[in-house]
Amino acid sequence: MIVIENDVYNIAKRIKYIDRDYFIVYNTSKENYEIHNSSQQGSTYCVTIPYNTLDERTLDFVYKTQSKNIEEILCEIENENKLHENAEKSRVFLQLNESVKDVLKQ
Repeated sequence: MIVIENDVYNIAKRIKYIDRDYFIVYNTSKENYEIHNSSQQGSTYCVTIPYNTLDERTLDFVYKTQSKNIEEILCEIENENKLHENAEKSRVFLQLNESVKDVLKQ
């Protein structure tokens, strides 16, 4: 693992505005960036960055995934689950509707 202290867009410094104990690590075995927090007990690991580069998206992602935003995150997950569930119900209904039309034509 390599601790990132400097980068092109100063993400390593700017992340300290979100939480002063955050630091960025490049995990060489997994080939990705991770956010760690030095004040956490046990493991310092917080989250893996889903992007190949450090840029503004990194800050947005870290801010959004902070534990203080857990209620909002859970609400978003629940809404996404409902959307997928409704889409699946609609797909099944349309298939059933087509099957009924085919049977009625005969």
